[in-house]
Amino acid sequence: MIEVLGRQIANKMNEINIDEFEKISAIHNNPEFDNIEKQIKVFEVVGIEEDEWEDFKYFVEKTKEFNTDNYENKEPVTSLEIDGFTYNAEMRLSVKDTKLIEKIITKENKHSVSDVMALLFKRSDLSKTEHYDNAHLKHKSKLFRLQAAEIAIPYLNFVTQTISSHAQKQAAESVESNND
Repeated sequence: MIEVLGRQIANKMNEINIDEFEKISAIHNNPEFDNIEKQIKVFEVVGIEEDEWEDFKYFVEKTKEFNTDNYENKEPVTSLEIDGFTYNAEMRLSVKDTKLIEKIITKENKHSVSDVMALLFKRSDLSKTEHYDNAHLKHKSKLFRLQAAEIAIPYLNFVTQTISSHAQKQAAESVESNND
């Protein structure tokens, strides 16, 4: 937490939830916003409205403090209890998981992080059929939006590296086959 305008504001991955992380990421990835506008909107996500800022120098100081990289790599959380149910995940992707993740990340989706987490974390008392049910995945996505963002980071890194590595291999193979 950092103090901004006399209030404690979450700025660490263990303090913000996945929903806030998704909103902040969307702001940073929006090319329509300039740098100052992006930071104003990020502060709005964590509870500071634009009209509360008076001193630009103070705004810049708090922006630097807010954006200080303070994430520590940790072992991935492999089991969570939410609303009395246990959800488990592994650092591996099935073919079905990968197919669904590619659909999640290629469509315009403001909840892609929580959707990926809902897919990777499987409720221990459900079958595969129940786990992949659309209504169940949507419900879980809502539950995961309330979890700490730090839980998602190792999984996002893993998914990104896995899919990126696969795409690079496919591209290399395509080039090789075209050169033959």
